Amino acid sequence: MKLFLILILFAATLFATDAKEAAKKLGMENNFAAALKKAENEKKILVMVVVKEGCRWCDKLVYRTFAAPEVKNELKKYITLIIDKDANYPKDFKGNFFPSIYYIDYTSHKSIYENIGYVGKKDFLTDLNESLKTRNALYE
Repeated sequence: MKLFLILILFAATLFATDAKEAAKKLGMENNFAAALKKAENEKKILVMVVVKEGCRWCDKLVYRTFAAPEVKNELKKYITLIIDKDANYPKDFKGNFFPSIYYIDYTSHKSIYENIGYVGKKDFLTDLNESLKTRNALYE
């Protein structure tokens, strides 16, 4: 029985979201300042995903939603940042619920759209589209 519990705990740590590791695996940013600069240079919305280690909903978002081919393809139109809740980023984006997703305008550096909690593929794609519509409406 003890061996079984140890194996379960070990297996759970294999999937625990470490922001730096997840960003590296998915080819995304992990530093707020660098990601914002890249968003400014490329004139793209910054999608900032704040995760917490050991959060199963964060794991699902990162390893299910972001791994979907349709999502990967759509995210090419954005700069995506996966960052740990304890990392260095503006306090305006710090909260108590994870994962938290902020769609940040590259001009104003303000959030133009937000979502808290796990989001599946279909809803995430809708949110990406809505964030773009919101940003375009602000500057038309």
